[in-house]
Amino acid sequence: MIVLKNVNIVDVYTGEIINGNVAYEKDKIYFVDLNNEIDKIIENKKNVKIYDLKGKYLSPTFIDGHIHIESSHLIPSEFEKFALKSGVTKVVIDPHEIANISGKEGILFMLNDAKILDVYVMLPSCVPATDLETNGSKITEKDIEELINLDNVLGLGEVMNYVGVINEDEELLKKIEVAKKYKKLIDGHCPKLRGLDLNKYIFYGIMSDHECVDEDEALEKLRLGIKLMIREGTASKNIYLLNICKKIKDLRNIMLVSDDVCLKDLDGYMLNILRKSTKYVSPIEAIQMVTINPSNYFGFDVGIKPGNEASFIIFDDLENFKVYDIVIKGKFLEDVLKELNENKDKKIPKKLLNTLRYSKKNKDDFLIEGIDYNEKSGLVRVIKPLKDSLITKELIFDSEKVKLLLKENVINKIFVIERHKNTGNIGKGLIYNFLNEGVIASSYSHDSHNVVAIGNNEKDLALAVNKLKEIGGGLVCAKNGEIEYLPLPIGGIMSDNGKYLFEKINNLYKKIENWSSFENPFLSMSFFTLPVIPELKITDKGLVKNMKLVDIFIEK
Repeated sequence: MIVLKNVNIVDVYTGEIINGNVAYEKDKIYFVDLNNEIDKIIENKKNVKIYDLKGKYLSPTFIDGHIHIESSHLIPSEFEKFALKSGVTKVVIDPHEIANISGKEGILFMLNDAKILDVYVMLPSCVPATDLETNGSKITEKDIEELINLDNVLGLGEVMNYVGVINEDEELLKKIEVAKKYKKLIDGHCPKLRGLDLNKYIFYGIMSDHECVDEDEALEKLRLGIKLMIREGTASKNIYLLNICKKIKDLRNIMLVSDDVCLKDLDGYMLNILRKSTKYVSPIEAIQMVTINPSNYFGFDVGIKPGNEASFIIFDDLENFKVYDIVIKGKFLEDVLKELNENKDKKIPKKLLNTLRYSKKNKDDFLIEGIDYNEKSGLVRVIKPLKDSLITKELIFDSEKVKLLLKENVINKIFVIERHKNTGNIGKGLIYNFLNEGVIASSYSHDSHNVVAIGNNEKDLALAVNKLKEIGGGLVCAKNGEIEYLPLPIGGIMSDNGKYLFEKINNLYKKIENWSSFENPFLSMSFFTLPVIPELKITDKGLVKNMKLVDIFIEK
C-alpha cells in the first residue's frame, strides 16, 4: 500500500479543497481519509510506504473529451508519452482523419495502439464529410453498427454535416439512429447554428458541440441542453468563450478540450489550457472541466474516492499548475515512461502505408487559367484566413489587382491535389496574406487529407508536392530549390517515432519562422480544405463557398 499523506485534495465532486490522506493498492484507491484516521487504517497493514507531501495538491488526472490524435502527427502509442506527462490519462477521439484515408482498419488501429493511455472512440459520422471532395474510404451505417458495441467505443462522432441533419439526409439519419438504438452518445459540430435550425439539429439527438464562435451562440446551445466543449487547440483557440461563466450559475455542462494539437504544442498540452482558463474561472472549476464534467458526459467515474483508479496529479500550486509528480494507475510517471520506452512492439497495418497515389507534377500544373494564361478580366474570389479560427472569409478583387498582389506575395496560390485514387484532380485558388515567401505543402489536410500546397513559385510547388509523394506523405517547405521536410508515412499523416519527429519538426518550423504571420502555418493550412466550415474553402474539386462549388471568377 502507498499512502500520500498530508495532501490538499482537489474534490471535484464538491468543488472544495480538503486536507487529508489518500492510500492506494496496485491501481485502485483504497481509502480517502478526511478525518485524520490514517493510523487506525494502516495499523494492521504490511509493506506500507508513506509519502508526506506536506500540503501539496492532489487532483484526479485529466480527460481530453474531444481530440483528433492524428493532428499531433503521432500514432497513439507515441502520442501517449506526451499526454501522460501533462496529466492526461483518458482521451476521447474521433479518428475521422485516418478513417478518410483507410476506413475501418484505420479506426481499429487508433483504438488499440496505445499501451497505457485510455483511448475511447466516437465513430466518424461523416466519412466522407461531403461529396465536394475526393477521399480514400467510406464509413457506412453498417460499419457504424458493426463497430459501435466494441469496448471503448462511446458513440457517434461529431456530426459535421449539420445541413444534412436539418434537411433530413436519409443516410446520415440512419447512422444517428444506430447510435440511439444502442443508447450511445452523439457529438455535434455546428458552427454559427442558431434558432430553429439548431433546435431541429438537437431534435435528432445531437448532445454536444465544440464549434461555437461567439458567447451568444454558446449560451443558446447550453440553454438548449447541449454539452459545451470549449476548445483551445493549436489552430483554433476559443478559450474566450469561458466569459459566459460570469453569466450562468451552473458550469457542469462545460468541458475544456483540445480538438487538434500539433506536436510542437504537446509539451504541456492540457496543462497549458488550464493555465489559460484561470483568467475566466477558478483553478478548481477549470480542473472540473477536464475531470468530473467530461466524466459525467461520457459515463466514466473520475474523482478521488475509494475504488476509483489510482491516477493523480500532484501539484506544487494551483495558480500555475506546477506539477510535482504524476501517478498513473498506481505507478509513478517515471516508471510508466520507462515501461513505454522499452516497448518496441509496433505493428502498422499495410493499408496505412504508401497512401499517396498521384502522378509526378511539373511547374505547369501550378498555373491558374485566367490568371497565369488565357488571361481574363473581371472579379476574382480570394480566400481570407482568420487567425486562431477555422472560419475563412471571401474577398473579392479585380483580376488586375490580383496579378499585382501575386507578384508582391500579398496573395498566394493555393492548390489541392487528389491523392487517394489518382484522379488527376487539382483544385486551384487564391489566398490572401498567408505566406510572404517560400512554398509549403502537406498531405495532412481536413477532412479528406488530399495534398494541399501554397506558394507562388511554380518550380518550388512542383518540387514540394513531388517530395511528399517520395516520402509517403508529411510536411514540406521549399524555397529557391531548397527543401526541408517532415516524413509522415503512416496514412501520410502520422509517424511512429515521436522523438525523431519532435527534433525534425523544430528544424522545419525554424526554416519557415518568418514566412507567415500565422503561428502554425501547416496546421492552419490544413483547415483551408475543410468545406463544412464557412465561408470560402478549397478541395480537389475546386473552390467551395458555403457547401457549394463555385468558380474562381465571378460571372457577371
